Amino acid sequence: MLKAESLSCPLRVVQVKGFEGRANDVIYCHPLDKEPHSSAVIYFGGDVQDYPENMDHHRDNKNYMKWNLENMALLLQSKFPYSHIVVIKPSRMEFKAFSCFDNFVRCNNCGAPVHIPTHQALQHLEQLLQTLTNRIKDAAQPLREGSCNNSFFPNGFSLDKAELQLIGFSKGCVVLNQFLYEFHYLKTLTPEDESMTSIVSRITDMYWLDGGHAGGKNTWITSRSLLETLTRLGIRIHIHVTPYQVTDERRPWIRKEEKAFGDLLKRLGAPVERTVHFENQMANLYMHFNVLSAFKQSSE
Repeated sequence: MLKAESLSCPLRVVQVKGFEGRANDVIYCHPLDKEPHSSAVIYFGGDVQDYPENMDHHRDNKNYMKWNLENMALLLQSKFPYSHIVVIKPSRMEFKAFSCFDNFVRCNNCGAPVHIPTHQALQHLEQLLQTLTNRIKDAAQPLREGSCNNSFFPNGFSLDKAELQLIGFSKGCVVLNQFLYEFHYLKTLTPEDESMTSIVSRITDMYWLDGGHAGGKNTWITSRSLLETLTRLGIRIHIHVTPYQVTDERRPWIRKEEKAFGDLLKRLGAPVERTVHFENQMANLYMHFNVLSAFKQSSE
């Protein structure tokens, strides 16, 4: 259970239950604006990103402490001041470094995905947001002004009913990619099943931030049928990349797949925007993380 006195933001909520016993830790921040808001930003992070105390005790990861998951929640709060911020921690950090989102997509020990038509990722997200709302509401009354209190959750409001902006960074993009498989599964293979129609219809934006993983393919989705389904949904697509990923000669498929992803979406008429950050700079891991500071909320 959460304790009322611990509800300052960012708020760490452990073992939030989702689909059929799956659970993820979540870091939550309320909107900066005091008026009730009905939008939420959902963030899936990359390798290395963890709780600050875990990163601090790791020889290499402490060099990237700035990008710990709690700081990410605060950074996103500043970028999206009118939205609830939900940072979803991977279900495991293999070797204390590799983010593995097993509850959303099948993956190996390095977190590289094995995409299938459905892994119930959308169901898990919806139920995760329901449980998170209930746990915060139950623990948040009455609380001191300035904490994560019920003024941000008016009667009847639940995070699973909010408009959703989904953000994946680096390894976290595998979750967004799995969602594309599940959109297609729901819309074309099981069109009579309307159980997930509601949550899919509330996804307004998807941000791919410098996607990458250890597998040799499917860093970016290039299947025409999947991208046609995505286009029909009308979700705004935001692509943000750096030379760290798209000019890496050791992994040339990333550049090819990213180009194919963006080009095909444009040809299909999807609302897509692409930004290259730090284009003329030497590629390194700090550049990769700095895309998190550089990207901006869509003005649409």
